[in-house]
Parts: sequence; structure tokens; C-alpha cells
Amino acid sequence: MLHDMKTRAFWAAVTALVAVSPAAAADLPSRKAPVAAPPVFTWTGLYVGMNAGYTWGASDPINVSSLNLVDNTLLDFGQVSALGATGTVRARLDGFFFGGQIGYNWQFSERLIAGLEADIQGAGVRGGNGQLSVWPAAPGFAATSFKVNRQLEYLSTVRARFGYAVTPTIMAYVTGGFAFGGANLSGAVAQALRPSPLTTDTVRGDHYDILTGWTAGAGAEMALGRNLSAKLEYLFYDLGELWLANPSLAHNNVLLGTTPLVDATSVHTRFSGHLVRVGLNYRFDGSIPQTNGSSATPLFASPQFAAVERPKYEGWRLLVMPYMWAINQNGTMTLRDKALGADATLIDALTKSAAFPLAFMGRVEASNGPFFAYGDMAWARMRFAGSTLSLRSPIADLSVAANVSGRLRMTIAIGEAGFGYELARWKLMSAPASFTAIDGYAGLRYVNIGLNLDATGVAAGNSQLFGVQQIGARSVLGTGAMWWIDPVIGMRMRHSFAPGSTFEMRGDIGGFGAGSRFSWQAYGGYSADLEFSGVKFTTLIGYRALGVDFSKWVEGRENGINAVIHGPVTGVGMKF
Repeated sequence: MLHDMKTRAFWAAVTALVAVSPAAAADLPSRKAPVAAPPVFTWTGLYVGMNAGYTWGASDPINVSSLNLVDNTLLDFGQVSALGATGTVRARLDGFFFGGQIGYNWQFSERLIAGLEADIQGAGVRGGNGQLSVWPAAPGFAATSFKVNRQLEYLSTVRARFGYAVTPTIMAYVTGGFAFGGANLSGAVAQALRPSPLTTDTVRGDHYDILTGWTAGAGAEMALGRNLSAKLEYLFYDLGELWLANPSLAHNNVLLGTTPLVDATSVHTRFSGHLVRVGLNYRFDGSIPQTNGSSATPLFASPQFAAVERPKYEGWRLLVMPYMWAINQNGTMTLRDKALGADATLIDALTKSAAFPLAFMGRVEASNGPFFAYGDMAWARMRFAGSTLSLRSPIADLSVAANVSGRLRMTIAIGEAGFGYELARWKLMSAPASFTAIDGYAGLRYVNIGLNLDATGVAAGNSQLFGVQQIGARSVLGTGAMWWIDPVIGMRMRHSFAPGSTFEMRGDIGGFGAGSRFSWQAYGGYSADLEFSGVKFTTLIGYRALGVDFSKWVEGRENGINAVIHGPVTGVGMKF
């Protein structure tokens, strides 16, 4: 009996435990892995990209003016001569362009984004026009024609951006800041006085300069994925005015060998316009979700700006990088007081046998810890050739034909050497192997430029009324050489995405009157390490620009250059 009672009690306890076990199990902690939160999108990060678009001028007029300086003509042609060479030409400044940009965004709240962006673009942005006028001067008249052209060789801006996230992946923004560009202005004036035995050469002039101004606009950008975004942007830019003082418009008496009439001519215009472009940006964010227990790092983490220890002195490392520079040149050169426009682009090199804008270069850099030393050497030869043919009839039966051809050859040698030191290093992004470093450097830059000008002109004149029949030829051969040494100071930014993958920007200024008046240099490029058949190589692709402003007086004559040499660079080197 007692045994049966114990058995019944045992099974009742088991039944009760089974009945309550599901409820008790609900209160126990789960052993399943936690579900990570989805990545949070943010605009924060460093980005690079490319753009293309169209620009058109906001200011159409190109103004041509003339002032009579000397008038010893019997019929007082001086006033109508100056009036004929004065006027306004409506000329557009438009064209397509392409370029690139680099910037950084910081999303400091759920909706607000601040950033800084720099860009450069160039192409065939140009315009020009001509005008013909006739001014009566009893008993005759003055017939004048002039043609003017302007060109925006390149345009660059450095702007602040302030944006608002309309949605998490669509940002509207306003932007504004500093703008500068290479502008070129050229003009030609021809004039005939009737009736008169006077003849005149066509006045030609060409001037290139780097103009500075401001820009402002607005745009919108939309994220297309984790790192890719597209933008549509409008900018207005104003670079100010450019002036061109042409040589004097002089009328000569071929019979008496005198110059009884002289006018001073000038051309000026404003470089301002509208710009609409589309762009594609790639944002560098190497952060990866990392699980630590039940926590996870967001996919788009904000930068930490945590200081990282600079490398220690552990032995020398050497980089040897031969590379090629495909040159575009915009500017003016002066040879024995003669100003020469010498513009060449990479397109000229591919379509014209006269232009050869290629330079072969090499760079060597040795580093040990935060210290480094560098050397850079470049050599280039460029050729410019062209001819003009003009026909004019100053008086009723006088015909003059002239053919002028010229060739300009320029040789450039540039050598640089200096020392640098890593000033700071920090972790800008959350990728484990990623870091950003800032270097300062100083050194010397040696520049040697040789110019060789060969120009030949042939002219013929015939007039039965005045009994003039003459054929003449003249050749001008000029050579000149300029060299100088500039002290330079600069900064360099290096961002390593991963070992063997680096983006670099550097810029310096120099001259300060010690060598040239002023010089500047800017470079941006990407390098990546690769291995082929057991040999390690380093590849490079980037863009380099060098601006120089130098003049030298020899025997009372000026030789000089005011130009920007720029273009893409590419190379393959080795590290030791």
C-alpha cells in the first residue's frame, strides 16, 4: 500500500513539472545569435569624381578701342582712323568641358551636411567675331576690319558646400567660393585709307593670363549605392576682365619712307559665365560591419580623427618611378621683346605633326620613418608652327599680298630636389589599415627653357597709279635661353586605403622674386602596388600642373614666359 502511494506521488510530480516547463522556458535567456542592425547611410567621407557639362558666357561684348597718336596726313585721316578701329563685338564664350573633383563631406546631424570641394576642368570653351566699318573722310574714307577671339583654357574652383538631406540618400545643397582660370584674348586689326598712298601691316596681338574671381551655385546629389553618387550642378563664375594692348596701328608711306599716322589699339573683355554639369563621385569609406558580442559597427561610420603613431626609423626605403607627362600648355612667351602665344593641347599632338607635347620624367623618393628626401627630373620639347595669308587693297589699284610662316621650338628641363617630414598621421576612416598623413617639404626647383623662333615673310605690292611695284622678303631668326632656380615650400596629403593602395595630393609655391616672380605646382594621383612573375611594381596615374611667371632682360630686350604646363601623368616604378 505504501509503495503504491509513493509511485502515484512520483508520477504526479513529473506531470506537474512537464505542465509548467513551457512557461518557465519562456523566461530563460535565448541562445540565438543577435540580429545586427542594418547599416546607417551617411554622406560623411572623402570622395573623388569626374564631371562633364556645358558653359556659356554671361558677358558677350569684346571691346576694341583705338587712340590716334600721330597724324601728319594731308587729309587728316587721324580721327576717322581711330574711330574705325573702335567698336564692340558681340561674341559668345561657350563650349563643352570635362574634368574632375575631390572633396570631403561631414554629416553633422540627421539632415545637415557641410563639405569642401575643389575641381578643375577644361576643353574647347571659346568664342569670337569680327566687324567691318567705313568712316567717311572727305574726299575719301577709312575702311577698317577687326577680328577678336577669346578662350577659357581651363576653370578651377575651391568651394564650400552646405547641404540638406531631403531623404537619407538625396541631398540638395548650395555652394560658393574661389575660382580661377586660364584666359586667352587675341585680336587683329586691318585698315585701308582711300585715297592715300599709305599702307599698313595688320596689327595682331595675343595675351594669356590666369584670372581669379568667385563662383556660386546650387545642386543636388543622389546616392546610387554604398560608395557611388551622381550629381547635377549649376555654377555662376566671374573671373574679371582681361586686357590686350596690341602693337600700334601704323600707316607707312612706302615712297617717302615715313610713318605719318599712328594709332594705339587695345582689346578687353570680361570672362564670366554660367556652367551646368553632371558628375559622378566615388566616396572612400572602407568601414566594414564588425560584430563584437551583440554590438555592430555601422557600415558608414563617421571619421574618428584618432591620432596614429608616425612610422619609426627602421631603415631606408626607396621608390623609383619613371613616368610620362602628356603636356597641355597655355600661355605666352616673350623672345627679344616679341610676345608669342604658344598654346598646345594633347589633341594638337594627336592631330598636328607640328606639336609634340610629351615629356619623359622620373621621380626618386627615399624615406626612413617620418623623414623623406626626393628628386624629380623632367625634359620636354614642344613645337608650334603656323602660317597666315592676307590680302588687302589700301587704295583703288594697289594690291598687296603677304604670306608669313613661323616655327617656334621650346625645350624645357625641370629639376627638383628637397626634404620633407611627416607632420601628422591619423585614422580618418574606420577601415583597419586605412590612415591619412600630412607632410611638409621644402626644396629647390631648377627650370631651363630654350626658345628658337624662325619666321619668314614675303610681300608684293603693285600700283599703276603711283608707279609702285615691289617684292620684298624678310626672315627673322631668334634664339633665347632662360634659366632660374626657385626656392619652394609645399604640403602633401597621403591617404592609404589599404597597404599598397594610396591617393596623394601635393602642392607648392615658389619663386618669390629670388628666381621667377612666382611659381606654383599642383599634383593629384593614385598609386597601386602589383606583382608580376614574382616582381613587385608600383603603378601611377594622376594629373600635374606647373605655373611659371618669369622674365629676364638681356641687352635691353625682354625674354620671359607666363604659362601653365599641365596634363595627365602615368608611370610604372619599383619599390626597394
